[in-house]
Amino acid sequence: MSHQDDHRARELHQSSIVIDAHSDILIPVTEGKMSLDQRVQLPDPQTWEPPLGYDIGPLADFGMSAHTSWFGCMGQYDLPRWREGGVTAQLCAIYLDDEKLNNPFHRGMEMTWHLHREIERLDELVLATTVADIRQAKQDGKVAIVFSFEGCEALGANARFIDLYYKLGLRVVSLTHTRRNLFADGCWAAEQQGGLTNAGKALVDRLEELRIVVDLVHIGERGFWEILERVSRPVILSHSTPTMFPNSDPDSRLAGGALPRTRLELPRDRPMLEAIAKNGGVLGLIHVTHRNLSEVVDDIETALDVMGDDHVGLGSDHYGADFAPEGLEHIGKVPAITEELVRRGHSDETIRKFLGENLLRVFEATWGE
Repeated sequence: MSHQDDHRARELHQSSIVIDAHSDILIPVTEGKMSLDQRVQLPDPQTWEPPLGYDIGPLADFGMSAHTSWFGCMGQYDLPRWREGGVTAQLCAIYLDDEKLNNPFHRGMEMTWHLHREIERLDELVLATTVADIRQAKQDGKVAIVFSFEGCEALGANARFIDLYYKLGLRVVSLTHTRRNLFADGCWAAEQQGGLTNAGKALVDRLEELRIVVDLVHIGERGFWEILERVSRPVILSHSTPTMFPNSDPDSRLAGGALPRTRLELPRDRPMLEAIAKNGGVLGLIHVTHRNLSEVVDDIETALDVMGDDHVGLGSDHYGADFAPEGLEHIGKVPAITEELVRRGHSDETIRKFLGENLLRVFEATWGE
């Protein structure tokens, strides 16, 4: 990259609103392993020993090491790295592992409490419930946290609790993770997948009434289309997860596991991508499981070609050293994406839209200013 391009990329990134659409950092925060103001430095995976008796269970089937299972996305998201990456707003999700489903509402409330505690404790963080909050965070040099659900298990058996979570700041919701729940089938729920249940249809309607952004991530294919037919406002697909776009090609699988590498492929993914664009929505491009920065930007360009530059954004979903791309190991390295997009000849307008303006547009269409 020339000196001129380097200067342009740096100025462009620093002046842009940067929004990342997915992180699981609330899990280690809730487990007491870290605080958001800590720049976590993880031990070397080659020398680290897991706690005595620790069993990662079925996660090993997906090629996940004990190190990644234990630390999760620690060392990849925290306030110092958000600042380093020029991040204006970070979506932070509540996700419940299978072993937490015995009392899901309690777990959801526990994670919500920790989210609010960190925001109240740290002056550099703000809870964003409006677009104005995100713009103000940019102006003030703070990081806005957008509260989201990755699956609605945290509602327990009572969908009415969505109103309570809304009052606590919830603004983005996906109905499922990969499994089946009360509301719909996730994308790996079963070989024969169903779509939305009656409860799921009612929940989507309530999300619309509350003006909560609907996230299509991890939903099964039938549910994907049913939601798009039901909503009246733009949606997001927060992170283009490998479980959302499965690949049966053995060459696409990660070494030692069944988890496919993330890779948008045409014509396989074209109908879904075009449908999101037609809805006015935004696809968040994931970082995890790509080999390197160049592969991530290849996917960004594939999405740009199919969807247009109004419909593509950031959706990092970093989760452990095992799956981190070379050159993009944590959220602090997001400026490298801007540099590569500049090097490949993309316009300032396209890059600003990708970095955050597209997601901001969807938020404004649903939340209002």
